[in-house]
Parts: sequence; structure tokens; C-alpha cells
Amino acid sequence: MLSRATIPAGGCGPDNIRMTALRTAATGTAPDVVDALVESGIVAPEDRERALGVVAARLPGRSQPTGSAGNLVATLLGYVGGILVVAAGALLLSLRWNALTVPTRVLALAGAAALLAVVAVVLRRSDRGDGADDAGRRTLAGVLGVGAAGLSAFAAGTGLEDRWTIGSMAPASLAFLLFTALAVAFYLFSPSVPGQLAVAFGAVVTIFLLTDWALADSIITAGLLVLAVGIGWLVLAELGAWRADVTARLLGGAITLIGAQTPLFHDGTSDSSHALAYALLTLVGFGGFATFVRLREWPYLAVGVIGLTLAATEAAVDFFDGSGAAIGLLVAGSVLLITSLIAMRLRRGTEAA
Repeated sequence: MLSRATIPAGGCGPDNIRMTALRTAATGTAPDVVDALVESGIVAPEDRERALGVVAARLPGRSQPTGSAGNLVATLLGYVGGILVVAAGALLLSLRWNALTVPTRVLALAGAAALLAVVAVVLRRSDRGDGADDAGRRTLAGVLGVGAAGLSAFAAGTGLEDRWTIGSMAPASLAFLLFTALAVAFYLFSPSVPGQLAVAFGAVVTIFLLTDWALADSIITAGLLVLAVGIGWLVLAELGAWRADVTARLLGGAITLIGAQTPLFHDGTSDSSHALAYALLTLVGFGGFATFVRLREWPYLAVGVIGLTLAATEAAVDFFDGSGAAIGLLVAGSVLLITSLIAMRLRRGTEAA
């Protein structure tokens, strides 16, 4: 709650308390900000814990008091310790790898994964719930969870590779499927940006591997599935399912662009796959602009610019064989100029609104 020293000299009226709350929000830590909001009546007392979680996530740089340098050092030591443990294990395994049997390799990798997972759980369970150091613990636990997921997938792939013929995509496909599932589980347990990146990477790679394993001519199917994942990712971002919303929008936009671009790499002789890629990129570009106009979030503007630029440039290079490169550069520059004018106009509209 607000201390007596924070109450303004003019009294404790609603206007003075609200001014104090605003000053505290500008300079205080997350608990100070929430206490000031509760004191001012803006936030109900029973909503304090929920408000604290929101404020702590939005003010990561001020979520802990300046005097808690020891906690920062402890977090850094945790990162360094985790890196050293993984590096030492990797070195020992590399030196003895050829001499180890397959079951021993799997057990060694699974043991290392279990160690990282246990440390991640202990870190996450040690949260005090006051917003002071929870962000650092959560991120460190998320990084360790990603490491545990990666080692678990490596163990699974090592155990499965002898069950299929050399060159089969099955072991890698199933290993990445396990990695993605564990990455999702660890993200739900300890949300973090590294965890979100791991989920995105695992999902995209898993789709490409599974479709290549299960389907003979899979690149278009893979692209459409990745595109669907990207759109779903953005929907979840707008529903608040991802903790870091800007990162989620950027990742979703990148996944969507990758999916729309993928049919371009089809090996068939028909140009229909190229036309499909250009059409999808165009739709993604216009969709990005339309979403930006509605939501006023800049990652959608970036998706619109990149999508339309790629569609126009690649189509020009493809359709004009002899001078395709020069025409492609000309088209790319023209599209960028046009989209920059559109972007500036949209930004002006946003500021005016």
C-alpha cells in the first residue's frame, strides 16, 4: 500500500491519490504500481494479484527493486550453470559416443533432459507471487525447459534411428514431434519468449518432416499447413494466449509468410505452384494491411509490406526471364515505395485516432 511519505501534501482526496498513482506508475516497481492503483480505487483490492501479474509482465525492467542485485546475479549464474552443465555433458558424450551402446546413449540423454526439467520445475515453483523476481525465474525455467525438450527429442531420435532404414524421415519426424509437444508443455508451465520461439520452430519443422515422410509430393501440403498454423498463431495472439503479444504477432506473421512462400519450391514442371505462392503471398499481404487497420498493431503492417513485396518481386523475376533480375529489383523498389506511402498514411490515421 502507499506509505505515508507518498501521500501528497495537498491531502488524500481522489484527485491527489490518482496523481500519486500516476507518479508511482512512472517510477515505481510493479508491486508499488499495483498498490497505488488499489489505493486510488482504480483497481479493486480483490483484483490485486491479477493486476500484479499484468503489470509485472508489462514492466519487466522495473519488476524488481533496484536493490535486488543479488537476485540478478543469481539468475545470471543460473544461465551460466545451465550452459556449463549442457556443455560438459555434450563434451563427455562426444568423447565416448562411439563406444556407447544405443540404450546407454538414450539413457544418458534422457538423464540430462530429466535434470534440466527438474531444475526448471524447482525454479518455477519457487516463485513468490509478488512480481519481484518472477519474470527472471520464469524465463530461466523456460530456457531450461527448451533444453530438456531438445535433449528428450535427441534421445528419442537416437533410440528410433536403428528401427528404420537409413535415410528414412521417420526418426527425425517423430523426434521433432516429441520436441514440439514438450515445448508446448513447458511453455504452458513456464511462459517465456524462448519457449514461444521453440514452439514455433518445432511446429514448422515438424510439419515439413511429417509431410515429407507421409506424402510423396508434400511441399504444397506442408506450405498450406504452415500457413494455417501461422494464422492460428495470430488468432491465439489476439486472444491473449501468448504472454509476449508483440513477439507472438511477429512469430505468427513470419510463420504465415513462410507457409505462403513454400509452394514456390515445388519441384513439378507446372507453374501452378508458383502462381499459388504468389496468390497466397498477395492475400497475406493484404490481410496484414487490413488487420493493421483494424487492430493498429505494427507487426501486421510489416507482414503486409513483406508479403506484397515478395509476391510482386518473385512474380516479376519468374515471368520476365531475360531481364528478370532487373525487373524484379524495379518492382521490389516500386512496391516498397508504394507500401511505405500506405504505411505512413495508415500511421497518420492511427495517430489521429
